[in-house]
Amino acid sequence: MEILSKLVSKQVWRMPKLWVGFLKSVAQTQPHSFPVLLQLPPPQLESALNKYGSLRSSLAAYASQPTRKGSLPRSTLAVLHLANESHMQQPHV
Repeated sequence: MEILSKLVSKQVWRMPKLWVGFLKSVAQTQPHSFPVLLQLPPPQLESALNKYGSLRSSLAAYASQPTRKGSLPRSTLAVLHLANESHMQQPHV
């Protein structure tokens, strides 16, 4: 998974041939690739989930775990449809 993480830091989505291979790799290595997917910027995460729709529910379940969810950007949670859950809302004053 380290090599996939390095590809994210190198903005692999800007290299079309590598991006296709990257997406195949993360799809085939799930759930181990979930931390790598969550490193992607939201537009690229959305693109990956649109191409490999089967990843969305499993990745959302992984990301919704309390130990992970609190550390993820709201924009990433929005891509996973997790941003508007009740425990994420502000309390009423």
